[in-house]
Amino acid sequence: MPSTQHFAFSVGWIVISAFSYGYHISALNGAQDAISCRSNRARPDDQALYPSLSLLTPCIAMSDTLFGLLTSSYTVGGFVGSMYASRVATGRGNRRTLVLSALAIAGGSLVMALANMFVLLLLGRTLVGVGCGLTTVLVPLSLADVAPSTIRGAIGVTNQLAIVLGIFAAQILSLPLATAFRWRWIFAFSALVSLLQLVLAPLLAADLAADPSSDRSDDDDPLDFEHEALLAPAHSIHLQPPSVPPLPPLSLAQLLRDQPWKLDPALASGLAIVLITQLAQQLSGINAVLYYSTSIMKSVLPTKALYISIFVTAINVLMTFPALFLVDKLGRKRLLVLSAGMMAGTSLVLGVAINHELAHLSSLAIVLFVASFSLGLGPIPFVILSEVVPAYAVSAAGSLGLALNWAANFLVGLAFLPLRNRLATPDGDGDGNVFFIFTGLGALSTLLILRQFPR
Repeated sequence: MPSTQHFAFSVGWIVISAFSYGYHISALNGAQDAISCRSNRARPDDQALYPSLSLLTPCIAMSDTLFGLLTSSYTVGGFVGSMYASRVATGRGNRRTLVLSALAIAGGSLVMALANMFVLLLLGRTLVGVGCGLTTVLVPLSLADVAPSTIRGAIGVTNQLAIVLGIFAAQILSLPLATAFRWRWIFAFSALVSLLQLVLAPLLAADLAADPSSDRSDDDDPLDFEHEALLAPAHSIHLQPPSVPPLPPLSLAQLLRDQPWKLDPALASGLAIVLITQLAQQLSGINAVLYYSTSIMKSVLPTKALYISIFVTAINVLMTFPALFLVDKLGRKRLLVLSAGMMAGTSLVLGVAINHELAHLSSLAIVLFVASFSLGLGPIPFVILSEVVPAYAVSAAGSLGLALNWAANFLVGLAFLPLRNRLATPDGDGDGNVFFIFTGLGALSTLLILRQFPR
């Protein structure tokens, strides 16, 4: 396979994992009522067409609390997978680790597709989460490995593009499949995607680097980091000078136990940036909107909530494309600050609009909220994983940053619906109050990014 074709194939194969991660972010959203028995709308020909459905229940009854637990079990698995990603990749290599991820996603999706009990749905979604936890660490680092330094930023954004395409695919499939019995095909589709990735894996010419920091270009000057990577078009990587032997890769356990950042200012600064951006991504409230966009909009547009949700996801896809071109033109810092600031402002507008039942303003605010995320806080935290810390610590820092990301994701997913209900008034008004919390967190994130990133 010619070099250019092999590069394109490698990138495409890697981002299938990111697609699966995005797909399961939204897989439950549009089909919530069908899965949880709140809507038993079934097609009359289902059991006639699929005799095996007689062995399966049309739905699995669960409360809001149980559905929140099911939603958040994905992030519990993701946290575990991200914590072990560095260790597994060091021993097996990136490709084999992504193959393990695909196996976990395929297996978990099949369990969910065939589940007749809540506990099996929970088990399957947790297993999917473990696979996606490996994915979130390995995909951005693998893309950085295979990409030429001149286009590393743009190639890094393909990770986020694949994620939002996965989210969009799940929303689209929910239109015909959000009925009794047929919701199971939403998870079966995910299993088929992961099986396709497994089938294609042997076509890669060679394993991706075992050490995510092993492929670094000599053109990437670590001295350019403060001025170029943060303020201007840049894609620099921390490197050891050519005359200094490279340090051995740092494990996550060593990073936590030995605290090497106390002796390495570059690691301390880079690790702080990784942790701040990964935490800011989740505390922005984006996954609360993506998980629950349908139920959020039901309060103001009860008959069109699902279609608004799908439109929002389409905006998420479209607004990721500008980041492909802007990431190396405006620089990482500018995009992050612009994104976080706009999300804080639009979450404020969204809260006010929902509280006053302003349907059109609510819809516009959600669209602008998601578009703001897509410009910066969506792709950039993944892009910079391999850029802002020394090469020997890339894998460990990535695991720690993504573990924090998953932990925050879990807390937001589990707490959002109960918190929304608690902050609402006794007569049912005030559903938008929860977004004022995201306004404050977004403003704080903007200030931290401005302060931590060097001028």
